[in-house]
Amino acid sequence: MQTCPARLGTTIKKVTVAAINISLLVGILLGAGSFAWPLVSDCQPYGKLTYFGAPAQVGTRLQAKIMGVVVAEATVTAAGQYAISIPADNPKTTVRDGWNPDDEITIWVESHEAQPHFAAFDGTKKIDLVVSAISLNVKKSTWGKIKALFR
Repeated sequence: MQTCPARLGTTIKKVTVAAINISLLVGILLGAGSFAWPLVSDCQPYGKLTYFGAPAQVGTRLQAKIMGVVVAEATVTAAGQYAISIPADNPKTTVRDGWNPDDEITIWVESHEAQPHFAAFDGTKKIDLVVSAISLNVKKSTWGKIKALFR
């Protein structure tokens, strides 16, 4: 049996296109799981760090906490400056190991709470932090109740 060269070329093209389509489909299906997490990058605050009225010293320890859980740690590498990288939470685990949108992040410096607290964000942002003798995170409505105690 003889095959017409024109039809043979068409058949080869169809087989080649089908093979490419199958390869792409398999690649997409296999690769989908590896790209499902994380869809966001680390939350990376940085900036000035004042520790009891002075620039924080090199070696000062930092912890980032979300709902009381330590999710990242760092040390000061340049006097008066900090940078910390907080990973995104892994939704495939039940353990809190990073940030989610709308989380409030608190930075602790040598076991002292720094101000201000801030909402989690994707990427980098300059946020200057201060640790003072009185670092209180009290809601404004609470101040009225406190003042009433001293009337």
